[in-house]
Parts: sequence; C-alpha cells; structure tokens
Amino acid sequence: MGPPAVFVGRKQELQRLGTLLKRVRTGVVYGLPGVGKSALVAAVASRHRGPVVHRRIAPGDTLDAVVDDARRLLREAPVAQALSDDSRLEDLARELEARGALFVLDDLHVLRPEERLALVEGLGGRLRQGALLATSREEVPRQATSPDRFELRLDGLPEAAAKLLWRQLDTLYGAREGFAAAWARSRGVPFLLRRAHANDADVEEPVRAALAALPPDERHVAAVLALSELPLPASALRDVLPKEAAGEALRRLSARLLVETDARGRHGVHDLVREAFQTLLDADEARAAHEALLRLLAREPLPEVVRVRAMCRHLQALGRHEQRRSFVVEQAEALVRQGAAGELLALLGSLPPALCTPDVGLARARAQVRLLDLRRAYAELVALLASLGDAEDARSAGLREQVGTVLVRVALFSLELPACERTLGSMPMPRDAEVFLQQLLAWAALRFFQGRLDESLEMLDAACAASDDKRVLGWCAYARALMCWIEGRDEGLEEPLSQCLSLLEGAPLDSRGPLVAAMSAGILSRLGRFTQAQAALDGVRERLGQLGAPRLALELDCIAALVLGERGERRAALAGLREVAVRAEQGGYLFVHHLSRVGAGRMLLELGRRAEGLALLDDAAADARARGAEGLVRAAETARASDVLRQVERPGAVEPREVRPGVAARQRALAALAAATAGDSVRAEGLLASLEPLARGEDFAMERALAHLSRAMLHRLSERATEVRGSMEAAARSASEGVADPELIPELARTLASLRVVTSDGSRLAVEAPVAASDAVVLDARDHALRAGGHTVSLATRVLPRRLLYALARQPGRTLSKEACVRAMWEADYDPRLHDNALRVHVRHLREVLEGTGARLLFEDPGYRLEVPRGFAFVRDEPGAS
Repeated sequence: MGPPAVFVGRKQELQRLGTLLKRVRTGVVYGLPGVGKSALVAAVASRHRGPVVHRRIAPGDTLDAVVDDARRLLREAPVAQALSDDSRLEDLARELEARGALFVLDDLHVLRPEERLALVEGLGGRLRQGALLATSREEVPRQATSPDRFELRLDGLPEAAAKLLWRQLDTLYGAREGFAAAWARSRGVPFLLRRAHANDADVEEPVRAALAALPPDERHVAAVLALSELPLPASALRDVLPKEAAGEALRRLSARLLVETDARGRHGVHDLVREAFQTLLDADEARAAHEALLRLLAREPLPEVVRVRAMCRHLQALGRHEQRRSFVVEQAEALVRQGAAGELLALLGSLPPALCTPDVGLARARAQVRLLDLRRAYAELVALLASLGDAEDARSAGLREQVGTVLVRVALFSLELPACERTLGSMPMPRDAEVFLQQLLAWAALRFFQGRLDESLEMLDAACAASDDKRVLGWCAYARALMCWIEGRDEGLEEPLSQCLSLLEGAPLDSRGPLVAAMSAGILSRLGRFTQAQAALDGVRERLGQLGAPRLALELDCIAALVLGERGERRAALAGLREVAVRAEQGGYLFVHHLSRVGAGRMLLELGRRAEGLALLDDAAADARARGAEGLVRAAETARASDVLRQVERPGAVEPREVRPGVAARQRALAALAAATAGDSVRAEGLLASLEPLARGEDFAMERALAHLSRAMLHRLSERATEVRGSMEAAARSASEGVADPELIPELARTLASLRVVTSDGSRLAVEAPVAASDAVVLDARDHALRAGGHTVSLATRVLPRRLLYALARQPGRTLSKEACVRAMWEADYDPRLHDNALRVHVRHLREVLEGTGARLLFEDPGYRLEVPRGFAFVRDEPGAS
C-alpha cells in the first residue's frame, strides 16, 4: 500500500524508519489509532526497491492464514501445504530472502500474543535480505533470546507539524477555522485533525457524527467498504448503486476523508471509521452491504482462498448456513490445491452441527489426509462409512464409493490392513476405469503388505494381460517395481522401472506423477545410477512446489534419505530417516514410518552401531507383525544383512563393477578380512590397497576398522604380537571415530578367532562355522608346521612329504592321481618303475605324521585322497607354497 493523499509532518520519522530498516531487517511501529502508523509504513514501502506484499490483519485471522496469504501473494500461485507454523514461516522467510521482498503487516495487535511473537521473531529472526515491517497498537515483549528488531513509537504530531497539515488540508479542501480547538482535542493525531478539518471539530465524536450525517447512497457505499476485509477497486463497486451513483458516492466520501485510496487505486476505510460505522448500521443496512459484497466478490479476480474466506464470512453474517455448507464443500478441492487444507477444516468446523452431512465429513477427511492427520481421518472415515448404511439410492451409493476409496488409501497408509480388506471386499465392481485401477492397486498393495507378494504379482500380471491401456500397464509396472524394491529383490527392478517410466511419461500434474519419479530415484540409486536418481529427485521437488502435497513431500524426504544411504552418506541418511520417521509417526503415516525406521536401522548397522540398529529393526518388525504386515517384516529382516558380525561369518564376493560407495567399500573390507584370516597375505594386501581410497571420512570409519583388523590377523598368523596390539588399537580408534559400539571390535576379534578358514582353489575363500579349539587341525604352509590338539609337528626338513601333503590339502576329499602326486613332489612325469616305491614310503611317513589328528591319507585307485576332520584348516603363504 502507498501513503494516503495527505501525508505531511512525518519527514523525520520517515527518514529514520527507512534508515533503520536498512540496518535491521525487522521493525514494528507502535502508536494509538489514527496516529498514522499505516501511512508511515506505506510511505517506506513505496520506496522499497524489491517486491512488497501487504496484509492487513482482520478480527478472526490466524497466523497460518496471514502467512499463507503472504506466501501466495509473493509467488502469485498456489503454495505447498505447510504442516506447522514453523514450516510456513520458514518457507515465507526463504521466499522473502530470495526476492529481497518487504512484508508489510498492518494491525499486528489483532493476533494472539503468541502469534505476534512467532511472526516478529520466528519470521523476522530469519531475514537477512528480505524485511518485515509491522504496525501495532500494542507492544510485542522482548525476551533474552529475541533476535534483533527495531521499534518506533509514533505519537501525535507536534504543533508546528499539525499546523502544516492543517494548511495542506486548507489547500486541498478550502480554508477552515478552528485549528486551536482541533489541536487541543486531537493531541496531534493526524486522523482526528483531518476529521476536524472536515467540520467535525465542534462535536464530541466527529467520526460517528460524520457517518451519521451521510446521505443514503454514500452511507451504503461506506457500509460496503466498512464490512469488507479487503480494499476494493472502484470497478468492483460499480454495481453497488445503479448507473454512476457508486462512483459519485465514492468521490464524495473521499472528499469527506472517510475513504482512503492506496497506491494501487484500491479503496478502503480507516480502522476508526470501520469500528465506528459498524456500530451505526442497522440490520437491514448490514444485510444489504453483505449482499452487495457477495455479488462483487463472486466476480472479482481474487486468490481462491481469499475469495472463499470472504464469501463464507458474509454468508455466515447473513445466516445462510446451508448455502455456506454447499459452497465450502464445492470449493474444498480448490482450497486443498491452494495449500489451504487447514482453512478448509476451520470453515467446515464453523458449520452448525445439523449441517455436518456426509459430504462435509468426506471433505473433512480429505483435508486431514492432506494435513497428514491420518489417525483422525481414519477414525472419521470408518464412522462415516458405517453411518451411510446400505441405502440404495444413487447419491448414497456414489458417496459410499467415494468414502470407501479414501478409506482404503488411508488404511493402507496407516497399516490398518483388516479394515482395508473389509472395505475393499464390500465395494462393488467399479464401472469407472479410474476407480477400477485404484482398487486393483489397493488389492495388490494389501496382498504385498500381508506377505503375499506372489499373489500380488499375479494380480498385476492378470490385469496387464487383460488390458492394453497404457495407464493400467504403467501403474502395474510401478506397483511391481515398488514392491520388489521394498522386498530387496534388486534383480527384478530394472524392467518394471523402465516400463513405468516410459508408459507414464507425461502423467498429469497430480500427486501420482511425481510419486513415480520419486520412487524411480530410490530404485535408480539402488542400481548405482546416482546422476539419474538426483535428476529425478530435483524434478519431483520442482513439481512439489506446484502441488503442495505434504504426503508426497514426506515420501520424497524418505526416498532422498535412502538415496543418501546408497551413496555412502550414511550419517546424513540416518539423520534424514529419523526425522522422517518422527513426522510420519506423528501424522499416522505408518507405512513411511516403517520404511524410515528400517532404513535407519540399516544405516546404524553399517556405521557399527549394532545394538541400536538391531533393537530398532526388532521393534519395527514386531510392530509390523502385530499389524499383520508380514511383507514389511521381511524388509526389516533384509536390513539385518548389514550387521557386520553376520557379514564376517558369511562373506560374499567382491563385485568389481559395484559403484555404490558403501557397498563397494564393505565388500572389499570383508574380503580382505577373510583373506587375512586364511593367511592369504597377497590377496589381503591387494584388497586393502583398493579399499583405502574408498574408506575415507566418518561414514566409512567401520571399513577402516575392518582393515585394521585384517592387518591384526596377518600379524597374528606371523606371531608379531606388538604389531597385533597396534592394529587392534587402530581398529578400536577407527570404530570410535564412527561412534560404533565400543564392544564391537573385541567381539569381532573373538568371532574371527573361532572361525575356520579353508581354501578350495587359488582364488576363492570360504569361512565356515566355529569349532572348538581342541578340534582344530591347522596345516600352516608359512612355517611348514602341522598343529593339532596342542601339539606341533614340524615339516621343515621333510620337503617331499610336505609337498605331497600340501597338494592333497588343496583339494581335501578329492582323489589326486599318482601322476599329479609325482608332479607335486618331484616336478617330473610319472614313471612307475622309478616313483611307485618312493611314493609309498612318503605316504607311510605322512600317515605317521597325521596319526591322532583325525586326518587320514587313503589310497583310492588311481591315486591318493586326504580326508580331513571338521576342524581342519590349510593356511597357505601363496598359491605355490611347497
């Protein structure tokens, strides 16, 4: 808003206020009614170089309505639905900052004290480039932690400035006498001086007297402006009176200084005029003004939220509650789309109880779903569906179907699976293709949650076989990809993902289209395609700004955190997943709550925080099982594969093409540990060298700890006690850097000490179950010794027998031909006349060595076979050990 036509005597305050606002980005101008607060602030705003948004606070306004209106004005578009005052203040601050905008807020005192404080400190405290300038009749108390703000108290004009104003009024409206009396009565308040100049100085209440003396035409136009919360352009008032009468009345009211015009040419009245006039109007005059406002608001180009709010206020004032109910229900979808689900609930809640019909209940539930208040929505939908009964009329049947469709979706979100199945089972076969698709996807999701994935996939396959509709095929592919992703079936992801992305390309701008892109980001990251995953996330966030869908925003935050985890940013992923889990639990969105907890449990295990991770997964699995969601129990079980103790006991292969940093680093660390435990120093050192560039930063502290454990194992097998201690201490330090469990490294060391490592060929290592120390039989090629039962037999001087034993030990249980035995011992071709007798002698010596160990050397035509006990291990220094 710009300053009024008459604005004099405030040059010093104007200069001071402009200077203060450049240094401190939040300010409040205090003062009595009529002292010129709004005019002063408007004058400052008119000089602001960036965008300016103005909002006058009216009785009944709330913080969320005020802030959301400002967000819409800045964007000139719908805004995302905010789930808390803090989030909407943060969004408004971000928008003000990005645009260098000024937010002018008139009549801050109308809000509740805590809401005033939130605006001045919660919003103002975030501003560095943007600015907030408010007017108020009451102060906003400061606290010890209050961010910087300036305050300007505006008093009446000094006498010299008051005379200057009087002379300016003389120039505009003709000379008047009586300044001395007006000065004495007004105390320099500009509004009262202006009213006195309008010849009201000789009456006790000049404003009321001026209004009471208005002729009917002017009185009606003034009443419309006084009862309107919004400033109105002259064009909007053209039908208030017939022909040109409205324009004439408006000009006369302006001349009498009862109507003010802002910089955009809109007309309004001062608060003192508004307050006085509202007490003078009789019932018929008020009714006529409200009727006129309903007519002009219906055609005035206004934001939908502002229009609905204003029209509902006038309908309520006229007592037209049935019309108000129908209007609100009709506008419900538009309000939700505009990010005003909270306002929709307030409007529905203001209806008389007798008018809370089923369509009102359905609109309430949809608004609650939008606000992620799924618990309340679920309870109300269940009650609403029961209240509809079995009426067969078309309207009731249609409403039942709508309620059932929303209830099924909410029940799936809330993991209320029995209610979901009952509702789906009671719904008739849909005639509408869209409803059919929704029911199909709901049945598939239900079966998946119930742990019946194969049934779910069969449903989708049958639907695809019976349809050539791209939407049906695309959404079935989407459902398949989503379920396989949650289930951990990575091999089944690529094809359905590609199908759903191509078939659903160009989907309409509703919550489903971005949902496909969000899910694809999670799957793409699982497949290691991070550039594509990030592009998908960025695209969804851009569309979210247009949709304003909190549920999708929550799902996207969950998926974005999971993507971080796949990229190896474990700590950031953990923080994000925990934050989403809290928000989802608060809203009753238990499906995302479960996914977030499972993801957080996996991150904890990868970071070595084993006790906390396993406890979280146990809790998530128990909760899912109690709800009958066996499919989600499996997701928790799959996440347990990240437990490092389980991984050490069951090492997997190293995939050279693995591009997920966390997975690649863990594979190499585990393989190096297995190689070191087997005594394969060459392979262990090679893996540790390839691990080093991957395992940097706090996120990979556990991999570095495993690397130090590998070195400790190599040192132990070489009996280098000092080096073993050093490596164990380094492992503990690395684990501590990642805040791993303090007892994890000692427990890993105990587990490794009890594992038996065998080799079957030159490249593959396998770790088998623990055996008792008394049962262990170790053939150690590094120092040519056989250890069994606490005794050691040296093979250092028995070159030929040990060569034969090593050859047999490389493939225990398999027969080695005489030819192979001879090549291993003498590196010569087999000659029976030359080698048979010598071979039998060395076999006899070996049998004596193996006596009592449980290992046996048997003749089996055409050669010899070594049978070994369960506790046998062959530790080689290198493949060619002899």
